Amino acid sequence: MTDDTLIAAETPKKAPTKWGLAWPFLIVLIALGLWSAYWIYMARQVETNLTAHREALIRAGYHVQYDPVSVRGYPFRMFMEFKKVEVVAPSGKGFAAPVIAAEANAYALDKWVMVAEKGLTLLRGRHEGLDLGQVTVTGDALRASVSGLNKPVYDVAIEGLNPVFVSSDPARPFALNGAERFEAYLRPNAKTADMADILVRITGAKGDPLSLAGKIGQTKPFTLHWEASVNHLSQFKGVDWGQSVEAWQKGGGALSAMKSSLKIEELNLFLESDLMSVDSNRRLNGQLKLEISGSGDPFGFLLSTGLIDAQYEPLARPLVGVRMVAEKAVVMNFEFRDGGTYTGPLKVSDAPKVF
Repeated sequence: MTDDTLIAAETPKKAPTKWGLAWPFLIVLIALGLWSAYWIYMARQVETNLTAHREALIRAGYHVQYDPVSVRGYPFRMFMEFKKVEVVAPSGKGFAAPVIAAEANAYALDKWVMVAEKGLTLLRGRHEGLDLGQVTVTGDALRASVSGLNKPVYDVAIEGLNPVFVSSDPARPFALNGAERFEAYLRPNAKTADMADILVRITGAKGDPLSLAGKIGQTKPFTLHWEASVNHLSQFKGVDWGQSVEAWQKGGGALSAMKSSLKIEELNLFLESDLMSVDSNRRLNGQLKLEISGSGDPFGFLLSTGLIDAQYEPLARPLVGVRMVAEKAVVMNFEFRDGGTYTGPLKVSDAPKVF
């Protein structure tokens, strides 16, 4: 008997497509193209903004010069190398450098790191018509970073490892001859708008014997820590430091929560002030608490800083003594008012000038 059952013919199978293997590569190529377009666009934006900032400074009276620069570092960096840099304010203050390298992550352009590998030169400007000369700065590392460029107050950090400072005019010494480490920070205050916290830390500092720092250190290496909060930061307006501080003072500017410590071998000094301002004559206003402990000559510090003037030494020395002893600390309270420095009712010097 024959089998008349019908059997359906098999449907022909399609050849496997190769698109399934190609999709990952296409996605990578599209992503690479988009990233490349983003990088090129942002690089042009960086160059455009740099030109705009330079032109704004020139309009304000600054001298700004450097060789033509372009952005490099594709794909993940934005890198610029500035050569033959000169930035000078109308007052003559500024800096120059053979080369400064600036770098940021391509995906985080609000933070830039700058390095001056070949050192830099500080231009000290003019005072009463006299050129104060220059200071050459070299070291194992001279770098700075700036972030938060989209915020009212930037986050700035400056660091120098084993910096050496050489003044072009020995008769006008710079504050420091050198240090093991120099650090300075400016950061937005976390609680108050238009306020910044400032910190300066100098380790193993060596002051020039003729400078204020050298007199403070009494020819010995010292370590300094200074911090404070600065309000009304937006009032710092002017083409140089003096004009900026004057505008800040007129706008109600003041320092708060100021603390400072200074260590000179075995002598320890701690200064503290809740509030400090500047009067119309550029002199300090406010109260300062000074605590001196350890061993050494505290009066040398008081004379060198100008907290006590030499002409008032006979009256003030009994308040401090000739030398410190480790077991007993001396606490002194100073008040800056009416252009003078007072401890109790006794005027011991003129109030320090800020600029």
